[in-house]
Amino acid sequence: MFITKIVRANNRGISTMNNLTVEPNWSFGQAVFFAGTVLTTIGYGHVSPLSTSGKLFCIFYAIIGIPITLIMISACVERLLIITNKLYDKLKTFSIFYRSNSTINLKALTYTHLALVFVFVLIVFFLLPATIFSSIEKEWNYLDALYYCFISLTTIGLGDYIPGDKNEQPYRAFYKIATTFYLIFGIMFVMLFISVLTQIPELNLAKLLSLEMETSSDPERQLLTSDAPTSSSYSRQIDEDDSLSINHSSRY
Repeated sequence: MFITKIVRANNRGISTMNNLTVEPNWSFGQAVFFAGTVLTTIGYGHVSPLSTSGKLFCIFYAIIGIPITLIMISACVERLLIITNKLYDKLKTFSIFYRSNSTINLKALTYTHLALVFVFVLIVFFLLPATIFSSIEKEWNYLDALYYCFISLTTIGLGDYIPGDKNEQPYRAFYKIATTFYLIFGIMFVMLFISVLTQIPELNLAKLLSLEMETSSDPERQLLTSDAPTSSSYSRQIDEDDSLSINHSSRY
């Protein structure tokens, strides 16, 4: 009975240490953080609604909010792809990607572009945030913080590491809200990298696994294949020795 009371008190934001009453779990900052983890499907599970009305609201909120959030993130990724296209076009002006016969090494150009996007996402949304989290969260080392970033931005959300959960955390509400925006933008840029990755035919697992369907003699499958939209970029299969004339090289 005594342990049950302790658990109930802790669920309502009452500290079981030092007999102190601290900021409740459903403060504004905590609520924003909870809403963000629901909409991004991370779902740490460290805070959850206890009342019947709260649970019902969470269900309807997720049903409506998750699709809208995914649509919003997808739309933002489409806009970000325009920027990566400009980066690709800029790389095409570098002489290092041209052979002596004035042809462009499309494969080297494509993988360089992918590597630059990967490095940007890795530094800005994994390495730098891990440094910030490890400096703010005194009990986290750098590996713990990097682990949290990866688990969160891949929407695994194990919930074993939660930022801002210490009662004595200064500016706790602001910290929770800032972390929420980090998660949203981080997932957005991870999706951007995946989009750039899947536009390369050799690295598009979905396309590789669908080769059997494309070569099938089943009329229905052939119809589905013929009606399927083709990729808007990296649409040409690149071989090691293939090169494309600059006058005919195009992208997206």
